[in-house]
Amino acid sequence: MRLQTSLFAVASLLFAASTGLAQNAPPSPWKKSTGFTNDWQHLKETSLPLAPGVSLLHASGGNTLVLTGPDGTLLVDPSFAQVAPALQAKLKEMGASPVRFVIDSHLHADHSGANGVFHTAGATVIAQDNVRARMSRTQVSPQRTTSAAPADQLPTLTYDHSLHLYLDGENVVLDHLHPSHTDGDTAVFLEHANVVHLGDVFINGMYPYIDVNNGGNIDGYFPALDDVLARTDDKSKIIPGHGDLADKARLQFYRNMLKTVRDRVAAEVAKGATLEQIWATHPSHEFDAEWASDRITPEDFAAMIYQSLTGKRLDYKPGLLR
Repeated sequence: MRLQTSLFAVASLLFAASTGLAQNAPPSPWKKSTGFTNDWQHLKETSLPLAPGVSLLHASGGNTLVLTGPDGTLLVDPSFAQVAPALQAKLKEMGASPVRFVIDSHLHADHSGANGVFHTAGATVIAQDNVRARMSRTQVSPQRTTSAAPADQLPTLTYDHSLHLYLDGENVVLDHLHPSHTDGDTAVFLEHANVVHLGDVFINGMYPYIDVNNGGNIDGYFPALDDVLARTDDKSKIIPGHGDLADKARLQFYRNMLKTVRDRVAAEVAKGATLEQIWATHPSHEFDAEWASDRITPEDFAAMIYQSLTGKRLDYKPGLLR
């Protein structure tokens, strides 16, 4: 059965690695995803103030959280390496103090690619233990082979379950979430500002990419999101890995949407249905208009849930899943 876009293309896009094969994938009938560009010379870094000294920045790739003050600047997810000049220019425009800490919500290059730029300038790069371990070795999956990251891009401080930083009058809490998007996901809470950055455990307006080859699993989303929901309130500002700033109600809707589709796929798996038969039931049909995109189609989303539930690893081809 032919996919509108393959997960091979999805992975390539998420890592900003265009290939000839991915370019041959058929066009998607779903909305075009926003927030990604490789027009590096004309990047525009936008800024949304969230609280005193706290802002949400974005140019391309993942959303960046900035905390700045007299103790130094902290960044969560500095995005692609190519975004660093625009990000540095925006920080200078904001009058930010030197970058002292960089936190990676997970390993993907659209969130961590600029690590090396800030590390070379003196910043400490922080991530969960599994992030450094995975970035330190070549990764081989059905989609692609990813070389180990250069030494200057690796996290220089890692943690297991939780880490607290006290910076610029803020309590910054890093918590390792249940394996969901990957097995190294970090939620970053700014407790005084009532802001949380969730990385790609939360994608606002698109179906998530469940990176099963890096420990991701659909069933990890629910304890992860439930923990965040229990620690936030109606005034919380919730930053997704991609997409617009959200609130608790939006995160609750996202969590419930994932559970609805997951349970439908699980019910078909329990009957012995093949992936093709599951696709035919259109398990995400009422959500597709808002959440499906050329990056993650309904078929892609169902396939990743299927992989999570069955443990099967599928051989992806451009435009064809078999």
